[in-house]
Formats: sequence, structure tokens, C-alpha cells
Amino acid sequence: GTSPSCTVTMNQAQSVSATYSGTPPGSAPVQVVAHTIKADTAGAGSSPMTTPPVDTPASGSLILVQVLTQNTGTFDGLSDNMGNTYVEVGTPQTYAGISAGSYLFECANARGGPGQTWTLTKNPNGYATNEATLFVVVLSGASQIGNWSYSNTSDYSGSTIRTTAANSVVVSFWGPADYTGSTSDPDNSYAPPTGWTLGDSAVDALNQNSGADAWITVPSSGSSVNPTWSAANAINNPTSSMWLVEVKP
Repeated sequence: GTSPSCTVTMNQAQSVSATYSGTPPGSAPVQVVAHTIKADTAGAGSSPMTTPPVDTPASGSLILVQVLTQNTGTFDGLSDNMGNTYVEVGTPQTYAGISAGSYLFECANARGGPGQTWTLTKNPNGYATNEATLFVVVLSGASQIGNWSYSNTSDYSGSTIRTTAANSVVVSFWGPADYTGSTSDPDNSYAPPTGWTLGDSAVDALNQNSGADAWITVPSSGSSVNPTWSAANAINNPTSSMWLVEVKP
């Protein structure tokens, strides 16, 4: 620590001890402590678009943000009202016929507090009314992300990851490109895999970057994880986007 200072005169053999308060890293379980979502509809969107506020820990949380956009030209920037910096996981991805954009960001040891929000800025050059969706998951007791994967070749699943630590939380961000339906029947009721906790979902037949997020605690290191989602109505486009992210204690 820096205050109060401790000075020891080394004129003979000395012993110094320290007592620490708080929870050592890895001793507390990883938990999802907040989540929120913001979805814009195509043709009626705005920029910037901001999530509803949630209360988050003052410090030390790990935040995951998935961004889905109508196309790869839509995304221009991601920020929050706590001054955190977000680092992209992997590279920008595509789905839905390689036109829609899928991005994942993380912030470790984040600052937080009451009323935290996240804002997506769209490219001002003709993209302000594009559809886009922000999915946010905030976790406590986390040190860093472990293995992760992205897939845009399956309809309800993704690419398998293998956990690298015991009692990690694995978060799934899943988004179908489309499903058989119409704008008069917008609710497709996405269902998470068995045993997973559903966070937020955005459902719309045609005019929204639809999708959902869910998470599960995996007790053992080295476990294979590849969940399968389901939907009330069949996906019309045979592919979807799936991020799988291990968050380690």
C-alpha cells in the first residue's frame, strides 16, 4: 500500500508481516451480476444508441459486449459512461450471407457503479438508421477470459471450446440470421440450452439483429462446451452467429 507508509531501518535482521483484506483472485466464484440489451430496428434506428442502465460493481468486474449490425459498415465505436476501454476479442466477424457484422469486446477490471450504460456509435456515412443490437454481460470474481470461439456455419450451435480452469463461466452469444415468420408474428421465443441461464434476447421476424445470450458454470477444467439453442419458429436462413467465451476465476 501507499498510505500509511512503512519505513524499516535495516540495522539488524528484521521481520515484516502484512495482513491483507478483501478476496484473493480465484477464491470467489465467477458470477453474472448484471446484463442489459439495446436493439434498433432497421430503418428506424438512431446513432448513438444506448442500453438501459444497470447497477454494476464499483471496480473489478469483467464485461463482455457483443455487437450485431445490419452490415459491416455500420459499426463505428463502443463506449460506456464509466470511461472504460473495450478490447476486441478476435477480429470482426460476419454472418447472414457475409453481410451482417458480429463483434465481441471485453473489458477486464472494469470500473462500474449505479446506472452504467453502453453506447454504440454508428458510421455517420449513411448507416445511422441501420439495425443493430448490443448485448452486455457483466461478471464478478473473474480474472480473464480463457478459450473462445466464433462460428457462422451452423444454425443453432457453434464451435466447441474446452475450458481451461475449473468453475469457469461460459457465456454464449447466439444470433440467428432469420427465421420463417413475418413482422406480424415478431416473437420467436428463443430458448437457451438445457441448464443454461437465459440473459437477454431480441426477437423480430425480419427487421432486427435478433439473438440472445446465456451462461453456465462449468465445474471442471478441460470440459468440452458447445451448446445448442432452439427457437419456436424454424430459422429461414440456415446459419447463425455464435460466440462462446470462457470467463475464468
